[in-house]
Amino acid sequence: MQSSLTDEPDTTEPTEETPVIIPPYLIRREPIFDQNRSLAGYRLRILWTDETETDPGLAFVQSARTHGVNPFLAYVPHWVDATPFLLNNAFAATLPRHRCYLEFPEELEITPELIKSLQQLAHSGLKFSLRGDLAAQPERHDLLPFTKIVHFDPARSTKAEIFKQSFQHKQAGCQLLATNPPDKASLDNFLLLGFNLVQGHWPQDKTSATGVLSTRQKILLRLITLIMGEGEAPEIQACIQQDSELVKTLLDMVNTPAYGLSQEVESLNQAIMLLGRRQLQRWIQVLMYTDAGRPKGYLSPILIQASARAHLMEGISSLSHPDKAVRADAAFTTGMLSIMDQLFGSSMADLLGQVQVDVPVRDALLRHEGLLGPDLRLATLIFPSDRDPTEDPGPLLQSIGLTAQQIEPLIQAAFTWAHGITQAAP
Repeated sequence: MQSSLTDEPDTTEPTEETPVIIPPYLIRREPIFDQNRSLAGYRLRILWTDETETDPGLAFVQSARTHGVNPFLAYVPHWVDATPFLLNNAFAATLPRHRCYLEFPEELEITPELIKSLQQLAHSGLKFSLRGDLAAQPERHDLLPFTKIVHFDPARSTKAEIFKQSFQHKQAGCQLLATNPPDKASLDNFLLLGFNLVQGHWPQDKTSATGVLSTRQKILLRLITLIMGEGEAPEIQACIQQDSELVKTLLDMVNTPAYGLSQEVESLNQAIMLLGRRQLQRWIQVLMYTDAGRPKGYLSPILIQASARAHLMEGISSLSHPDKAVRADAAFTTGMLSIMDQLFGSSMADLLGQVQVDVPVRDALLRHEGLLGPDLRLATLIFPSDRDPTEDPGPLLQSIGLTAQQIEPLIQAAFTWAHGITQAAP
């Protein structure tokens, strides 16, 4: 998962296919977690932005070719629809075998020609995924030799079916993925059965304490208030000094080669002055989502999604209002703070009682309304977190005043930036 973006050649060779006109669309990535709640990959969805729809494989191939397969997938696996177009396209054989799982759709027609295509793709190293209730159907048994991941949804399979069938698939060497466990007890049962992947809702233990902030979280929230408000530099410095690890992290950051300093910075005051208020605020916001005590290689899905939302919202604001830098900064802050209620296990209203933010930021965070409301709703749709609502992207784009073609490169830039931030985060 931590491999370099260049560890596999980007073999997006052009084909002599007849060009196909694809309706406008956006890319949505739904996080998939491992058993430690670290990011394990994404379920990639195609969101059509008008009433015209076509094979999602067309959109996936177009985006992967436009951005290059390696940047498009970053360093984590993606689950994509194994549509007829993708399965019959030579491009499929060039996909990175460690970063792509082709998901068999329910409506896929199983024919001798399909099995032959699957044999060729499996020989090239591609892996396939199948829903558990579909895998139990006799007419789909021909797909099982190619299936490496089986996912079960409690809304589609009973507990008895999941217990029996998951054991059989595990014995056959398949990985098991749970979809939207309804409660903590269900999640624990999945983990006991050997499931090591979870998609969608990750239920919390209601008996454990929630809404209680750690000492560091309180310091970080206080810092955000000071930096976004009228806090003076000595007050900001005194707040940071309450946590020796924060001091060390800040000094380590400013002394990286990225800053190109000829002499090492040893003073906290000097580091604060060097960063400036804007960069210091963004650094603090990123630190809010970092998790201490996590195993090596842990990727915080909340940090990634929050960072991606922030970058996307900043890009949308800069594109639609190029002369309003203050608005772009507010948009970034809105995206970055938009998942802190899930992080802290508290309501957004309670948290905003501890953080000083401007009215447009507050309106967007509390009600998804106001000046930045539509921007946040679009960012939430593209980079969802736990149980975020979905909606039609078409009207959202109209309210923002941008097209899918304008937004699409901003989405890819936000995705790339967020993964870079995550790797660099302490």
